Parts: sequence; C-alpha cells; structure tokens
Amino acid sequence: MLQRLLILIVTAFFAGMAVHGQEIHTVHAGTSGVAYGVEDATSSSWYEWFIEDGGVISENLNGKIIVDWGITPGIFEIKVVETNIFGCVGDTVYALVEVIDHFDFDPFPATVEICEGEIYIFDAGEGFVYYLWNDDSDFITQTFATGEAGIYWVRVVDDNGLTATAAVELIVNPMPVVDLGADTILLSSESIILDAGNQGAYYTWSTGAISQTIQVYGTDAPAKIWVEVSTMAGCSASDTIFIDFDEGIKLIIPTIITPNDDGVNDTWIITDQYGNDLFINYPKAVIEVYNRWGEAVFISQPGYPVPWDGTYRNRPLQMDSYHFVITLNVPGTRDITGSITIVR
Repeated sequence: MLQRLLILIVTAFFAGMAVHGQEIHTVHAGTSGVAYGVEDATSSSWYEWFIEDGGVISENLNGKIIVDWGITPGIFEIKVVETNIFGCVGDTVYALVEVIDHFDFDPFPATVEICEGEIYIFDAGEGFVYYLWNDDSDFITQTFATGEAGIYWVRVVDDNGLTATAAVELIVNPMPVVDLGADTILLSSESIILDAGNQGAYYTWSTGAISQTIQVYGTDAPAKIWVEVSTMAGCSASDTIFIDFDEGIKLIIPTIITPNDDGVNDTWIITDQYGNDLFINYPKAVIEVYNRWGEAVFISQPGYPVPWDGTYRNRPLQMDSYHFVITLNVPGTRDITGSITIVR
C-alpha cells in the first residue's frame, strides 16, 4: 500500500512529535528549518510535496522536506503523494500545521505599586527591534516612565517580525498627610497632645514613641519633635514641630536642707522665681518625701503650707538623700520628682 502517514521528523520546538493526517501541530511564525517526512519512506519511490502559501519548501530530499514558515499566522496543509517504482500513484496524505504569531513575553507582574510623587520605569526588556507603548508613537523605546495610575501595555516586535503584547496596572498609593501644627510655646505647667493622624499607620517619634499621639509637657521644652508616618502601602511622610519654653511660673526647689536651728536653710522652702510660696501658684499641690527603702517620711497638706523640716514623726531624720514627688494637681501638668539631701 502506497499511502503512509506524514510525521514530523525533527524541529527545535517539537522534536519527536508525530503529526498524522487531519491532526494539527503548531509552529511559531517565522521559524525556519522545520523538517517533515514520510513514515517508512521507500527509497525507490518518488514523493511529490505540496505546501500552502504559509510556508516555503527550502529543501526537498524526496522522503523528507525542510520548510521555512512565514510570519502570517494561520492553519496550513502539507500534502504528499507517493509514486512507486512501477508508476502507481497513491492517495494524497496531508497534515495540518498551525502557524502562530505568539511568543513568550511576560516582563511585568500583574500590578506595580508606587507612592504618590514617585516615578516608575517600566522595562520591556532588550532584544527587540521595535517597541510601542500604549499606542503612542512618541514612546517607542525599551523603557517607559510614569507616575500616573493606570493600565499600561507595550507591544514588541522581534527580529523575525513576530509581535507580542504585555500589560500591567500601575497603582499610585496616596502619601500620608502629617501635620503636627505650628511651633508653640508652653509654660512649665502646660502640656500639648501631638497627633500624627493617619489612623492605623506605623509611627516613629523622635521621643521613641510609636503611638499615633504623644503628650509633651512644658518641662520637656525646649524641644524639636518630629514624627515619621508610614502607611500599610509603604508610603512615608514626616513633620517637625518646635516647642519652646515659657518660664512663666518656675519653681525653685532646693536640693539640700541643713536643719541645725541656725536659722539658715533649716526648712525645705519651695518658691517660684519671684519668691512666692508654692501654695500661691499651686494651692492643691502635695509633696511626698520617701527614704531609700520607699517609706514615706513626709506628706504635706494641699498647697504645702508648712515647709518640711527634715523630721519624721517629730524626730530628726539622719543625714541622707531622700526622694520626693511634687504633685501640682493642675490639669496638663505632671509630677515633679527629684531628691533632697539632709545635711547636719
């Protein structure tokens, strides 16, 4: 029987793959040197080959042909007719070949994210003879830079004339808006709440805090305070505020008393910078004094009307340093702490 199956002998893409009549195999457009042959070809027979316009037979080796495919995509027939040594002609046997113009081209992830104000450079890769971005003939280079959100695509052409397209979405995330307010001045008795806003973000303060808000006291001033705010998308912004100190009421707190009845520094007298007693400015202030073991040895009445004389239960305390806490009991103020030393 003269009729035989047409098979694919060798190609760079489909080596060893059989192609029988009525079946389709694929090849990239522009591929050259693809070999096709007759299964169990008889050396004494003569084979006549036919191919549609999609390809050209570059070499005819009787039982085998070499085909160069064009750049036009489509489905094309390869036909062969065998005539044996006796002049008998067999049936026409054919196979279908699909020429495709697609090649692997995936230079981008599905989405790219940047922060507002940034520029992203898309790179389609090198090795192509032509580039076209978003159908704009002004952009025909390998790279394309933009900072605007949207869907972008590029079409490339290789040296075989094949084209491919890839698309990517650029997402532009907003920058956090950070405003700590105008520079300000605080009295020692005042405080201010600084709010970095942008709830749910990450915060880094110059004070070491990581919360959205912090409280700053007049006793912290002068101070230059900044915060950096980073969103979940990784966009960051910062702001700085300068807080100055208005002495206003400044407490004069001695660190030593000498209760030896010489009339000098026998009691712990606390005044403002003008010599006014503590209760004049802070009538609700309470002073507590503790020894080194944490035992309270003195607790004043509100306003500290009677200065401490270094005694505990009417008995002189020994020479030592004692820890004190002054609670002004004024909204926005914090406790004043330190040490007072008895010297005899």
